[in-house]
Amino acid sequence: MPTIPTSVRVLAGLTILVLAACDSTGSTQGTTPEPASAAADLAGTSWTLVSVGGAPVVEGGVGARLAFDAAGNVGGSTGCNSVSGTYALDGTSLTFGPLMTTRMACEEPLMAQEAAVLDALAAVEGWEVDADGNLHLTGGTELVLEPPAA
Repeated sequence: MPTIPTSVRVLAGLTILVLAACDSTGSTQGTTPEPASAAADLAGTSWTLVSVGGAPVVEGGVGARLAFDAAGNVGGSTGCNSVSGTYALDGTSLTFGPLMTTRMACEEPLMAQEAAVLDALAAVEGWEVDADGNLHLTGGTELVLEPPAA
């Protein structure tokens, strides 16, 4: 029977200890949960775009929407093309990292909306949820999004 090197045994033992210290959600036991924050309110949410700079979204297409995950990724659609990238939150400050889109051609109203949405996302500096539950992305041209219908 082959001999297992000491370094491999030590690494295996440490791995077992780390795994034993974690529960099924991946959090470490015995730590105090962080208080709920604005970031926690946005992570894991999805929204449907209803207006760009006060103008209603263009009908048709695939529906403009955004979804935020807890890892700092954002994805969705401009109404024509898919969009994905990263976002960063610091309280009510919100910025988007470089965003990528697919390059499908759509009818002109949807292409114009796409350009406006991408420009607005590039200029976002903040966010808030109003009393009606709508998400407002501010900093440049305001984007207003609503939660999906229940």
